[in-house]
Order: sequence, then C-alpha cells, then structure tokens
Amino acid sequence: MNGTNELGTERVGKLLFKFSVPAITGMIVSALYNIVDRIYIGHIKGVGSYALSGLAITFPISVIIMAFGMLVGLGASAVISLRLGEKNKKAADDILGNSVMLITIISLVIGLLGVLFLNKILILFGADENNISYAKAYIQIILMGAVFQNIGFGINNVIRAEGNPKMAMFTMI
Repeated sequence: MNGTNELGTERVGKLLFKFSVPAITGMIVSALYNIVDRIYIGHIKGVGSYALSGLAITFPISVIIMAFGMLVGLGASAVISLRLGEKNKKAADDILGNSVMLITIISLVIGLLGVLFLNKILILFGADENNISYAKAYIQIILMGAVFQNIGFGINNVIRAEGNPKMAMFTMI
C-alpha cells in the first residue's frame, strides 16, 4: 500500500489530477470496448440487427450485475480508506477479505438466479422471438463470469482508494 502516505500529505489539487486522469482513461477504454462490440455485432450479415437488439436487451442486465460489485467495492473502499488513515492495516485487510467474499456470494446468487430465470428476465427486458436467442447467448457468458467481473469492478475501487490510481486504470483496461 505504497500510495497511502501520499494521500495524507499531498495537496488535494495534485491528488485530484493524479486520481482522475487514470479513472477517466479506464472509463474511456471500457466505453470503447462496448462501442467496438456493437459495431462488430451490428455488421454480422443477415442477423446483425437482431443480434444487436439482443445485445441491447442484455446491457441493462449487465449494468445491474456490475452495480452489485461496485456497491460492495465502493463501500469497502470508503471504510478501508478510513482504516488506512487510522494506520490500522490489519482492519483494512480484514475488510478487503470480507468484501471479496461478499462480492463472490452476491455474484454467485445473481448468476444462479439469472440462469434459472433467464427467459423470463430477458422477456421482461424486452426480448422477443427474433432476438431472444442472441440475448441469451450473450448474457449467459456474462452470468458465468459475473463473479470474476464483479471482483474486478469491486476491488478496482479498493486499489484506487489505497493510493494506486494507475494500477486501478490498468485493471480496467
């Protein structure tokens, strides 16, 4: 946790710049990934529009799944920052372990419920007979990787909070 001391001693303006540039860069790369994904899928001959609509149906589901990981990660990062400010590394490490476990449990439950009720969820989000097979193919992969995705999103916040904004950016990229 090499950036922790800097957080307590450096000027706020310098820290704001140091932390915001990597965060913005990571978010831009993530957005570009989604844009390129849609461009590629939209150009599939014969089924591009159906596949693209299937992808569009799954996007809010993916965001909801990601939100649970970020929920735990943001909360954990705030408490970890407090503990690190108190010089209580042991408590910060314990919180990190608990947050990884909580993200894992939540993600497994989401994945299981998602698989069990997949057709009903997709129809609720607007799928029809033309695009449900494409939506299902895409979201099944997301559901199977929900644990890993959410650990990445959640822990990314902790990495940034403990003073490593560049490492957090690289994990997003």
